[in-house]
Amino acid sequence: MTRPLPPATRRSVLRASLSLITGATALTAGVARAAQADRLADLQTIADIRPAPTVVAPTMIVAGTSGPALWAPVLAPAFSETLPTDGAITLQPTAGRDGVTGANKFESQNAGENGTTLLVPGTAIVAALTGSSRVHFDYQRWLPVFLSIGSPVVVGRVDFRRSLRMLIGDHPVRVAVSTPDGPELPTLLAMTILSMRPVPVSGIASSAAALDALRKGEVDVVQLPPDAARPAMLQDLAREGFEALFALGQQTDSTVPDFTSRFTALRGHAPQHPLYQACYGAAMAAGIDAALVLPMLTPPAQTARWRHAAQLAAVRPEVTALARQYGTRVVTGPDVATLFRSLTPDLSGVLALRRWLAERSPGWRSG
Repeated sequence: MTRPLPPATRRSVLRASLSLITGATALTAGVARAAQADRLADLQTIADIRPAPTVVAPTMIVAGTSGPALWAPVLAPAFSETLPTDGAITLQPTAGRDGVTGANKFESQNAGENGTTLLVPGTAIVAALTGSSRVHFDYQRWLPVFLSIGSPVVVGRVDFRRSLRMLIGDHPVRVAVSTPDGPELPTLLAMTILSMRPVPVSGIASSAAALDALRKGEVDVVQLPPDAARPAMLQDLAREGFEALFALGQQTDSTVPDFTSRFTALRGHAPQHPLYQACYGAAMAAGIDAALVLPMLTPPAQTARWRHAAQLAAVRPEVTALARQYGTRVVTGPDVATLFRSLTPDLSGVLALRRWLAERSPGWRSG
C-alpha cells in the first residue's frame, strides 16, 4: 500500500504541474500569434501586388451619325477617367443615321464578357417598335447606364376644333418626315389620336429643311428636335403664325404643353386611343439623343462600376455643357432604368402600332 505524500510535497508537485501547463499554453499562444502575423504579412504583400478590380479596356460601338457621333468624343474620355479600366476606351463608329446598323453589330458580337458597350440614338428603338425588318436586336435586353434625352416639339398650323369634316375622318395634315417610320413617327401617331389624317411628306431629314418646307406651305406640321426647339426659335415661329402645338416626351419648357395636356384641354379627357401607349413610347425614344448601354449578360459588379462611373461623368463640365448645347438633360442612376422601361408599350400597344402602320403604309407609298 502506497503512502500518501505529505501535504508540503503535494503542494510542490501541483505548483510544478501548473507551471508546466502555463508554459505550454503560452508557448502555443506565441506560436499561433507568430503564424497569424506571418499570414497577415503575406496577405498585405498580395494586396500590395494585386491592383484594385478593373474593367477590361472597353470598346464603345458608336451607332449612327447623329447624336452618338457627337457624344462619343466627350463620353469616351470622361468614362476613361471615372471608370477603373486597364486602358482607354476605344471608339468603333458604324454607318447609318438611325443607329440600327450599330445596334445589330452590338447584338451579334456581344456576350457580356468582352467589355463592349453601345452608344445608340433613340431612333434605333423607334425602328424596333415598328417591327422593321432591318432590326436584329432586342433593346429590352440592354442595361442602360447613361441617357441624354430631350423633348421634341411639334410646330405648325392645325385646326383641332371638331367639325363635320373631322368627324368623317377626312382632315388631312401634311407632316414633314424623314421616313414614315422614322423619328417623326410620334407626330403621325399624335395626329391620328387627335382625329386627324396624317399625310407624311418624306425625304425631309433635317430641322432646317423641315422649317423651310413649313414656311413655303409644303407641310402643315413639323417635329423639331430639342436643339432646334429653343424658346427663341419658337417665339420667332409664333411671330410668323406657327404655333408650338405640343411637346413630345418629357419637356423642359413649361410654356409648351405636352401631348397629354394638349389632348385633355381639347377633348376634356385624357387620351384613351389604342395608339396612345405606342405614341408615348415612340415619343420618349425619339427624344433620346444618345443612350449608353451594356449587354444583358454583363456581370453585376461590372454593371455597378459602369453606373457609378456614369454618375461621376454626368457632372463633368464638358458633359453638362454638351447637354445644354443640344437641349437635353443627362439621366443616370436609378432613373435610367425607370425611363428606359417607359419606352416599351404593352403587347396590345405594339400590335396596335404595327396594325396601324400596315393599314397606312400602302397609301403613303402610293402617294
